Amino acid sequence: MRSKDGALKNSQDGSGTVLALAAVALAISLFSLSQVVAYNLIAQRRLQATVDAMAIGATDALRGLNTGYPCPTAGEIGLIKGVELDTCRIVGFEVFISAHSKGVGIVLSASALAGPSS
Repeated sequence: MRSKDGALKNSQDGSGTVLALAAVALAISLFSLSQVVAYNLIAQRRLQATVDAMAIGATDALRGLNTGYPCPTAGEIGLIKGVELDTCRIVGFEVFISAHSKGVGIVLSASALAGPSS
């Protein structure tokens, strides 16, 4: 194909710009996806630590080491950390806690069992 001045024109002019823009868009998308995954992994670790603390607090209340009832104590600890208590089961001197919180796009859940060592 010829341009107005008579020189041959390449049909692929500008394709490098489109390719560069596509590469930048892909890099931004991959970075964003990795940040969402990293955030959810960190949130899951924090949730597990909170549920562990809830179970220990409930066990301490059950054994009389602190005041209050076991399950409401676990619920209060979760409330402070933004975690919703799902299940609180007491068997003997052991307490099983299950809770959840919201991550980015998913619901994270964790459980813990605490009691005196045998």
